[in-house]
Amino acid sequence: MEPNVSSPGPARPRHRGNVPVDKDAILQTLFRAGLGHVSTVVLVGSAARDTRTSCSDVDVLVLDEEGTRLTLARPGDTHLQQDSRSRFLKRLNDGDDYPAWALRLGVPLRDADGWWAKQCALERSKPHWPDWRPKVDYARKRLTFAAELLKTGDVDASAEELLLATSHIARAVLLRAGEFPLSRPELPHQLQGLDTDLAEQLRELIFGDAHAGALKCMMSLLRARLAELAAVRDADG
Repeated sequence: MEPNVSSPGPARPRHRGNVPVDKDAILQTLFRAGLGHVSTVVLVGSAARDTRTSCSDVDVLVLDEEGTRLTLARPGDTHLQQDSRSRFLKRLNDGDDYPAWALRLGVPLRDADGWWAKQCALERSKPHWPDWRPKVDYARKRLTFAAELLKTGDVDASAEELLLATSHIARAVLLRAGEFPLSRPELPHQLQGLDTDLAEQLRELIFGDAHAGALKCMMSLLRARLAELAAVRDADG
């Protein structure tokens, strides 16, 4: 039976920002996992911007020559983004916003051979501007997942997928407007002058307690924004 999406249901907990990060503990965790040989370890995301909320992961970029992938025995809230240096630079040149973000705003925790400092200097001298267009398809996929989960009655999982979809759209809007997106908790403020409704939706998803009925309304707004962005993308070829 389809759930009654018009009833509020249980409230999702509110999450506040500025949760501190123990950088030394992160490095110790990596050493215990066998990543002590890695020369490049960078704190990224909201943890790097001191805007982390109580529900946010601590995102850590780990790069080496081979792109060695290890799994933390007890990851806790630490989420590793592991890659090789060559693939990282290829993604940067292909217009991926993640490498560009890391080089602009990441906080190096380990740079034993100075490779990261060199790449950051190159990025400052000749910055890459990420391509906003792929985010339209990323957002559409997440929105589809969110709608399917809401039909099953899993409001929390649906809200998480909707948060990802809204974040992709927010970044697309900002990049297209010539403003570089910061961390997710900072995006609502950046959007204020561009799309007030999208800014408020993202703020509610990050810090609020949206219920099933609200999520359904949020999906409608995202579908409209997706249609607008897709039309612009397709017109540009």
